[in-house]
Amino acid sequence: MSFRGPLLGLFVVPVVGGLYFLGQAATADGTPQCDGIIEEYGDAERSGPMKPGETCNLYDFTDGRSSGTRTYEQQKKAQDEEAVDDYWAGGWWLAYGVTGLAVVAHRGRERRRS
Repeated sequence: MSFRGPLLGLFVVPVVGGLYFLGQAATADGTPQCDGIIEEYGDAERSGPMKPGETCNLYDFTDGRSSGTRTYEQQKKAQDEEAVDDYWAGGWWLAYGVTGLAVVAHRGRERRRS
């Protein structure tokens, strides 16, 4: 009974996950995004891209309470750190998956020669 096919499939998953993380990090444009609420002048509120000088109210939508605030610079730094984490995670997952695929493929060739 050959487990080569399922093993190849299992190692494709980390490759795809690694490529996803690397793609997320590579496509981050550097503009801070507020996932909570940006309180503008007056009563206007919005979420999305921030402008210098704005403050993001980190709002937890599940329990309806604020979990703090971040300035433009703080949000930019947090997202830059998240992109670095995504590069590392993507690199490790991709390396793990490619190594696994290479080992399974190599062992399959050895068995065919025997």
